[in-house]
Amino acid sequence: MQELRLNVKMRAFPSHGRVRLNATLLPLLGIAGEESIDLVNEVSGKTATVIVIADTMVGEEEIRVSREDLETIGLKDGDQVLVKKTPPLSDKLKKAAGDANQSFSAGISKLDDSVRKTAGDVQAGAAKTSETLKQETKKVSEKVGRVAADTTKKVKDTVEKATGPNDEL
Repeated sequence: MQELRLNVKMRAFPSHGRVRLNATLLPLLGIAGEESIDLVNEVSGKTATVIVIADTMVGEEEIRVSREDLETIGLKDGDQVLVKKTPPLSDKLKKAAGDANQSFSAGISKLDDSVRKTAGDVQAGAAKTSETLKQETKKVSEKVGRVAADTTKKVKDTVEKATGPNDEL
């Protein structure tokens, strides 16, 4: 599948979606008349898919394009355009599926990395929280133990005062 660079000539009559091309150029593009070709603005990357009408009156270095199609790809009369056979729909779909798969795989990889990082952060935070909780629980437990011991001593002292030193509880 070869490509050609041709000079653009604006068509005199509106014919959106159709171009006129010298019949001798069709075999170079690997097409017959009434087939699709892509017109590519190599500067902007914009593309238009159009139907070829073979015409022996069109010069071999030019392609006749409608104003609407030129506007679509951002070219004007006298500019050069890259002309190439439109790939079959199945090829376009395969390429689109491959691109989507690659994009999806890259996204999944980023997501996986993000989930792993977050899981690590959560694990580290949980370990730190667990350690802090153990320390605080130990402090509270020791304080409760001291308060309970003090309270027990005060209760014993109060009972002793009320009943006398020789009475046992």
